[in-house]
Parts: sequence; C-alpha cells; structure tokens
Amino acid sequence: MYPPRATPTTLNHIQALDGLRGLLALWVFLGHLANGVGYKNYVLAAHALAVDVFMILSGFLMVYVWKGSFRFHAKANTALIKFYISRVFRIAPLYYVLLLVCYLLLPTLATMQDAVLRVIPPPWASEVTGYYPQTNWNFDKLSWLVLHLSFLFGVVPGMEATTPLPDWSLSLEMQFYLIFPALLFLIYKCSPMVIAMVACIASFISPTLFGLYLQPGLYAHFGQPSLLSYRLCAFVLGMLVAMHIKRNVGHDPPQNRWFYFIIPAIICLLPLSKPVMLIYLIFVGIALGRLNLLANILSCKPFQYLGQVSYSFYLCHLLILIPLNYLLLINFGYAESPPWLRFWITVTISLPLALALSSALYYVIESPSIKLGRSLLTKIKGN
Repeated sequence: MYPPRATPTTLNHIQALDGLRGLLALWVFLGHLANGVGYKNYVLAAHALAVDVFMILSGFLMVYVWKGSFRFHAKANTALIKFYISRVFRIAPLYYVLLLVCYLLLPTLATMQDAVLRVIPPPWASEVTGYYPQTNWNFDKLSWLVLHLSFLFGVVPGMEATTPLPDWSLSLEMQFYLIFPALLFLIYKCSPMVIAMVACIASFISPTLFGLYLQPGLYAHFGQPSLLSYRLCAFVLGMLVAMHIKRNVGHDPPQNRWFYFIIPAIICLLPLSKPVMLIYLIFVGIALGRLNLLANILSCKPFQYLGQVSYSFYLCHLLILIPLNYLLLINFGYAESPPWLRFWITVTISLPLALALSSALYYVIESPSIKLGRSLLTKIKGN
C-alpha cells in the first residue's frame, strides 16, 4: 500500500513547467502550420507527441495541487466539489466561446480547409485510395451539441474531429478529470504498480480494439486517441511524479521507492514513443530540481508568457491558420513557392496574430472565468 501524506504546505509553484507547456503549444502550432503548407520536417511532423506530454503534465499538476486526502471519506465531498468546479471554470468557458465561433463560421472554414487540402494534401493522403478532401465538420444534429457541451464527444467514434478546433484532447482531459479522484484512491488501495500495469495494457490494446488514425479497430474506429484508455498511461506517469514529490517533502523518502515510483513509471512509459520518453525524463529532472539551468531558462518572461496563454494559443491557432493558408494560397504565387518559403512566410504572419488573439482570449475570457471559479470556491465551506 502506498503510504500517503497530507498535502504539504511547503510545495511551491514550478514556473519552469509553465514554460514547458508553452513550448509544447508552440510545437503543436508549428506542426499544424508545417502540415498545412506542405513543409516536411521530422521534428515538426511529430507535433502530436506534444499532446502526450500535455497529458503527463496534467496528471502531475492535478496531484500536485490536490487539496484533499488520498482516501475517500465523508469529508472528501467538499474537496471533490472544489476540484470539479475549478476544472470546469478553467476549461469550459473559453472552449464554449470558440465553439460558438466555429458554429457561426463553419461553412466558410470548411470551404477554405478543403481548398487548401486539394492543393497541398496532408502527409497521410498517399495512404488513402482516391483521396479527395471533404471536411467532416458536422454541426447539424442535437447530439453534436450535447456531446460537445458535455465534452463526451471524444468517447464516440467519429465524433473526435468534428470541429475546426484541436478539441479531441479536451475531451480526453475531461475524461481524466472525471475519474481522477477515484484514480487517486485506487493508487492508494491497489498500489501504483497495479494501476501502471492496467494503464499500460489499456494503451497497448486500445488501437487494436478501437482503431487509431487511418487504421480501424475490431470494434470501433477512432481517428484520434480521444478515449482515455489510449493515454491513461501518460496521465498516471505525471501523477507518480507528483506523489513522489509530495511524499518526499521534509526529506522523508519512501522506503520502497523503486516499487512505488520508478518501476511503475517505466511500465507506463512502455506504450509511449522514444521522444516522449526523453521529454518525460527532462520533465522529471525539472520537477525534482535537478535541471536548474534549463528550469531558469523556462522560467524567464517570454516562456512564462507563452505558458500563460498556452491554452488559448493551443485552442485558437487553427482559426488563424486555416483562413491565412487559404488567402495566401489564392494570391501572390504562394502555391508555386517552395515549401520552406511557404512555411516561413506563414510563420511570420500567423505567429504574431495567434499570440495576439491568444492574449486577448486569455485576458477577456480565460482569466476572468478562472477568477469566477475561484470566487465560487471560497464560498464553499470545508477543507
């Protein structure tokens, strides 16, 4: 049984992780941009791996800031209510606003996207027989509205990519939040080793059972790993690091560190790619205070700013890239330019626009909604 301790009051905010989150959002942005202009680059093509690291960071932060006990009891209800309120006010308001924008602009955005894809097909187009772009952004059913407002669209095959937003990962995140308190309890009762093994097996078998990307599964076909079973191992990885830190505050390390932290972490790493493993080791080094130089760099103001607006930046950047790619494509001989030139032209124009929009969204919507959530939390009695 993993011996939990009360949440230490000496834990500090790790600023470097904000900078890391900002860099991950930038990686996704540049990866989507490179695909959109037909620029081939190994690092940028692997931008989907940044989402895996986002999940690791999320698992870490949820445990790191958790105010309740690791056990279930009557007094835990208040902590659970506070947790869910804070998560909803952190994620939902901005998403709902951008979802409304997508709804209003859907025909225009879909036309632009298809026009670009006909000239510059995606990297996987050669694997599809008779490829012809026909964007599947379907907003015309009540089920679409219910599933997106509840964030459950990610558990329905074929619904994970029905908006211009990269929102499948938000559904994945919300699924994790839903089970997070129970997951903490199970790690305590069953030990991290058991949970790590379950998460690892689930990640390995999910593509076979439910499909992934272009490959259908035995029972379903998810175009993105939007079901929690695909990436539960990543969330558990982050949770293990935070639990390890909390247990070690006050220089009181667990007696069986290998059993409670290192071996479960290795098990959870197995389904993930080698680049994610490397980034995970860097993340652990920062979280444990072993990479001070890198932590200091990521804590400087530009990276902190990028981390602050990273959620807005991640969520809205395609609303900049899609129309910009289209406008450039039909003008200025853009389509005949070499891919590397298209890439740098688009970066030069789109990055300032995306950062400006992200900042506006952060200060007008995201930050006020977070403050509103916090004000509601202060009215809830209990610990």
